[in-house]
Amino acid sequence: MKTGTSPKTLRIPNETIADIENAAKANKTSFSKEANRRLMGRNDDTNYPLFLAKTQTIINLCWEGVRTGSEESIRKAQEEERKLWTKIMTSSK
Repeated sequence: MKTGTSPKTLRIPNETIADIENAAKANKTSFSKEANRRLMGRNDDTNYPLFLAKTQTIINLCWEGVRTGSEESIRKAQEEERKLWTKIMTSSK
């Protein structure tokens, strides 16, 4: 055991355990490291710049649709939104 650590008994719902185990496996780390990362509130999401860029694209397409009255721009914004949510919901981070 590392110096400065203590074992503690903690009740965790089974679905949370499975989620942490899956994230640890995907990130090639241990259950303890992934659980501690979550407890510390760290979000090491490397997709954050992509999220910001995609969000700006959606905003720009919506603005273009409003400015020009083009439904095509709104449809493109909706498609970008679907792609973004798919990426977020299937991400292991």
